Amino acid sequence: MSAHAPLIECRHYPDRVLSDRHDFQQLLLGRGGMVELDVGGRGLRVGPGVLAPVPSGETHHYLAPGANDILVLDLPVAWCQALGVEGIFENERARGYRAPASLVEAAPAPGAGVEALARWLSRLQHALDEGRGRPLPAPRLRLLQLLPRLRGELAHPWRVKEMAALCHLSEAVFARQFRELLGVPPAVWLRRERLALARQLLVTRTRSGSAMALSEVALVCGFHDAAHFSRVFREAHDVSPGAWRRQAATATHNRSESYKT
Repeated sequence: MSAHAPLIECRHYPDRVLSDRHDFQQLLLGRGGMVELDVGGRGLRVGPGVLAPVPSGETHHYLAPGANDILVLDLPVAWCQALGVEGIFENERARGYRAPASLVEAAPAPGAGVEALARWLSRLQHALDEGRGRPLPAPRLRLLQLLPRLRGELAHPWRVKEMAALCHLSEAVFARQFRELLGVPPAVWLRRERLALARQLLVTRTRSGSAMALSEVALVCGFHDAAHFSRVFREAHDVSPGAWRRQAATATHNRSESYKT
C-alpha cells in the first residue's frame, strides 16, 4: 500500500488462523458471515454491521469458521491524522462497535475515491463522538467542502494561499494536509482536474453542432491561453489537444460503424 493511498477491499478470510501486524490503521466492517478477531489479546466477533478497528502496530489474529464477507479499509496513519479520524482507532474502541445502519448502507465500495472514503470516515468519527457525549470537532481540513468548489470554478486562477484561507489554515499546513489526504500537491490535483474537463470539452459539441475552439477550452479549464493548454496537454498525453480530439472522433466513428455491421 502506498504511504498516501488508502485501500478499500472486500476480503474473505479462510478457516485457519492468520496473524498479522502492519504500520497502517485498518478498519473491518462485517457484511456477511463472521470472523473471529483477536487484537492485542482482546477478542471480537466481526459479524454484519460490526466495525472492528485494528490500530497500527497491533499484532492481531483472524479465524473464520465459515463463509464470510468483510469490507476492509487499510488507511495510512498520516492520512487518518490529516483527516482527523484517528479517534476511530483509540484503544477503548478496540473491542469494536456496531455502526449505525445508515453508515453501514453508505460504506464505501472497493474502487470508491478518496473523497467518498474521507466523507464516510468523518461521518463515522462524528457518530462515535456524539455517542460518547463529545462535542463534534471542527474539521481539521475543510477539503471535503472545498474540492467541489474547485471543480466548479476551474477557470479561476487558484493559488495555494487562497485555498488555504478558505480552509482557515496556513499555506504550509494546508499543502501538507492536502497531500496527505489526496496523495498529490494542490497544483498537481488541479492540473489533473483541468485536463479531465478539457478532455470532456474536446469531444463536446456546442448547440450549433460545432466543436469548441481550443482557445475557449483552454480558458474554461483555467489555462492561461491555448499555447499553455497545448503544452500541458501534450506533457500529459504525448499528443496535442487537436490530435487527441481527432483520435477520439475516429474511435467514436469506428465504434458506431461496428454497431451497424
